[in-house]
Order: sequence, then structure tokens, then C-alpha cells
Amino acid sequence: MKKDVKLSVEEILQQKSFQSAIIVAGKKGITRTIKWVHVMEITNIGNLLNGNELILTTGVGWGASKETLLSLVRQLIERDVAGLCVELVKYVNEIPSEVIQLADQLHFPIIVFNEEVRFVDITEEIHTLIIKKHYQMVSDLEEYSRRLNEVMLEADPKESVLKMLQKQLHMPVIYLSNDGHYSIASNKSEKENQNLLRLVKESSLGKKEYISRQKVKVFNQEYAELVIIDKEDSVTEFEKLLLDRTVTALAQLILRELWTEERRKTKQIDWIQRWLNGEQNEEQVEKSLQEIVPGIKPKRAIVLLIKVDLEPDDPNMTYLKLFLRNIFQTQGFHILPAPMEDSLVIILIDNRLQEHYKHRVSTAIEQIVKSKYFTSYPYPHLKINVGTPVLRLADVKKSYAFAKEASVIREKIPNEVTSYFYEDLHIYRIINAAQHQGILYEFISDYLKPIIIYDRQNNAKLMNTLKYYLQFNGSKKETASQLFIVRQTLYHRLEKLNELLGEDFMEPPKRQAIEFAVAAYGYMDGVRKVPFKDFEDSL
Repeated sequence: MKKDVKLSVEEILQQKSFQSAIIVAGKKGITRTIKWVHVMEITNIGNLLNGNELILTTGVGWGASKETLLSLVRQLIERDVAGLCVELVKYVNEIPSEVIQLADQLHFPIIVFNEEVRFVDITEEIHTLIIKKHYQMVSDLEEYSRRLNEVMLEADPKESVLKMLQKQLHMPVIYLSNDGHYSIASNKSEKENQNLLRLVKESSLGKKEYISRQKVKVFNQEYAELVIIDKEDSVTEFEKLLLDRTVTALAQLILRELWTEERRKTKQIDWIQRWLNGEQNEEQVEKSLQEIVPGIKPKRAIVLLIKVDLEPDDPNMTYLKLFLRNIFQTQGFHILPAPMEDSLVIILIDNRLQEHYKHRVSTAIEQIVKSKYFTSYPYPHLKINVGTPVLRLADVKKSYAFAKEASVIREKIPNEVTSYFYEDLHIYRIINAAQHQGILYEFISDYLKPIIIYDRQNNAKLMNTLKYYLQFNGSKKETASQLFIVRQTLYHRLEKLNELLGEDFMEPPKRQAIEFAVAAYGYMDGVRKVPFKDFEDSL
């Protein structure tokens, strides 16, 4: 297998340009891989080499100096060079015995030419071989991918995929699932397979075994690991590419299974909607949950409302639910999704009462909004709102109502509130309630009418000045900086505010009422999407 995908020292010795070559040392290292040919006449290598080069030299750099040649060979071995070719004609007549002894000891091939050779011909011949090998590797990889796609269509493709990789590599293949299950494709006995499995799990393979392992991930969540083991040589680049293609195929199989399971769970939507509407008592909810997730012990529940422009039966909605399920499960939540007309409602069942839910929900949401999965189509404008937690499952209706209220409020004041949680809306919860009671306009008029009229007539920007002056607790420096105005301009505005609102406007409780009115004015401005023209006309 490996001879087909990499060029070795042994193979180049069979080429035309090496017919007169003699290997004088390091014969046990002829399996070393050659990735490039380099002509080098200097003796201080430094970082000039990457490894696996075949070095061609006339020896002009060291001449008759045995110590210099010994130093050069040591450097080449340290840099993992494939071998050294020396022309014994003009500058060097022989390779010292000490050098041969060192090369034999470390299996480093030294090849000599007892006649003048054209390095340009050697370089061209070997580079041609390397390019052919690379082309063959790409062709083999494409053929493997084609056969892999065919196997993926079978009824039980996972085992077939593993056997196909094992047959291609001629080495054991081990699939370790995160749920503890495993599969082994190998030509070894069951006893040998179990021993390999134990060594892989314990990460205790010896130096004689070479291993490559790769995680199988879906939506950036780890589901399994694929491992290949070789006792003869290090895993080649081609074998790693085969492993990578196989891992991608296995990830697609897992995604297919998850998608099918998620579609099956769609049948739960009617029951979840009844629960959200408050039509299920505690006993009914617990019974239904046990049927869905046997053994679940819910500690509390929280409702998330995600605004997303997808139809409930859109395939992208299924993938969305899959992704969210993976994210929230890592934070200790079981999710019950229910697609609605213009949103996805999710009931989070918290399994960790001792850990504060808010930090874990926030962590999950941050992972969601930063994921590449959501920064592109079809989720470019995802809007998430979180209701309050409830300890009684039958009270989920309350959490749902608060999540919807949070959505309404945050839609009106997108620049004022950055938190996703209803409990962080603070004063806007009261403002929203006051609006529903029909008393908000009157309250705003009672405290802000003079400023609204003055700003409308003079474009004096007093409302904005008042907002930041209150926000910065009367700090003139911070207010001027926020408004990008000089102190003198601010002083003029503050004088006018004193005149219109009264000199006691910064004294409690009048200040508290004015702060509420300013926040309410901004809130109602968001409701209208334009300044209160109708309201101001009535003043």
C-alpha cells in the first residue's frame, strides 16, 4: 500500500540515473520517503530543510574534513532527511569509516557515484516520479470517494464504510462512538482486536505502532472517533486523506440518522403546543415526558422563542432543531421544539438544579449566534428571547408568555437592551404593562410635554441631552462626551432643562418619574418606528 503512494530511496535506486550508484551506508533505511530533491554544498543547514529531502552534493563544502562531514550527516539525520548522494570525483574521494558507521547505526542511506553525474538529470527524473505519485494519489482518492458514495446508499452503510477503509489501508480500523459502542474492521483475530481496542482506549500503544485518529463531528459536536493503526510505518499523507474522507462520510451518516429521528419527533408538536397553552396539568406533563425521555428528572423549565423565517415543514427547520439540540444538551438541557408560524418555540428541560441556568443558557446562545451555521443563509437574522424559569412543569405557559413579551419589547427597543432574558428588561416590563393599560401617553405628557414641544419647535435636542444626563447620573463631562458637544453648549441645554422641568428635576422621586418617562418615550418611539407625530400633534 505504502509503496504505491510514496517514493522511497529503494525505488529511486532502480532508476536510470542511479545505475552506477552504490549505497555504502544505511542500507536498512532505504524505505525512507523522498518528497523532494535538493542540491546542497553548504555544511551549516540550520532551518533550510523541511525533512524527507534527498540531498545531492559534490562535497565541495567539506572537502577532506572528516569532522565537517560527520557534523553535516548528524544535521541531516536530525532534520529527517531521506538520504545523501555524494559524487566521489573532484572534491571527495571516499566516505570516512566513522561516517559510514554513524549512518549504518541510524539507518541513514548514503549513496555514492564514482563518476561525474548530471544533478539536473537526477533532479528531473525524481521530481517527475514524485509528480506521478501525487497524480496517482489524487486519482486513487477520487476513486475511493466514488466508491464511498456508493456504499453510503446501502441499508446499513456504517459497517461497509469501515470495511472498505480497512481493505484500502490493510490495517485495523476502529470506530469508537461517544455512547460507548464500537466497531472494528480488521483481519486480525478477535483476541488481537480486543487488545488493540484496549490499547487505543488507554492511549498506551507502543513505539512500534503508528496511529492516526480523527473525531467525527456534526455541527461541531463530537459523536465518535475513527482510529487507524499501522505496526510497520508511520501513517502517510494519503492514508490520512483516506481517513479524512471516511470521517466525513461517517458524519453524514450520523447526520442522516439524527435528521430521521428529529422528523420522527415532529409528532410530539401537538402535545407540546397544548402544554404551552396551559392545557396539561403536572401529572400529564410528567407522564408524557417519561414516554419521550425515559428516566428524565426535570428540575425546571424555561421557554426560548426564536424568530426565524422558516416554515414548520422546511427541511432547514429540522436541521435547525438538530443543531440547537446538540448545543443545549452540552449545557445540561433536554429540548422540546415546536415550530410555529414565524418562530421556533423551545422548552428547555433543565437537569441541573444546582447550577445556575442563566449562565448555561447564555453560553449556549453565544455558541449559536457565533456559529457559521447561523451567519449564513437561511438564518441571517436570528432573534432569540428567553422567558422566566418555572419549577412546576404545568407553569410553562407563564415562561412562554414572558418569552413572547420579551420578543415584543426587544423588537421596539433593539438598541437599548442587549440581554436575551425577560428578567433583564427591568423598567421596560413596567412600561410595556403601562402601555397595555393605556396610561403611558398621559404619563409621558405629564413629565415631558414642555421638552417635546420645545424640541419640535427649536430642534434643540433637549430630550437626548436629558436621557444621557440621567444615564450618567448628572456627570457633565460624560454627557458632553457622549453627545459630542462642548461643555458650554451642555450648560445652555441644562439651563433650559431647569427652566422647563423645574430646578428639582434631579431630585428623587421626581427624577425617578422623569427617568421612567424618558424610557417610555423611547419605547413608544420604537413602537411607531417614527417620532410621536400624532402624539406630539395632540400636545
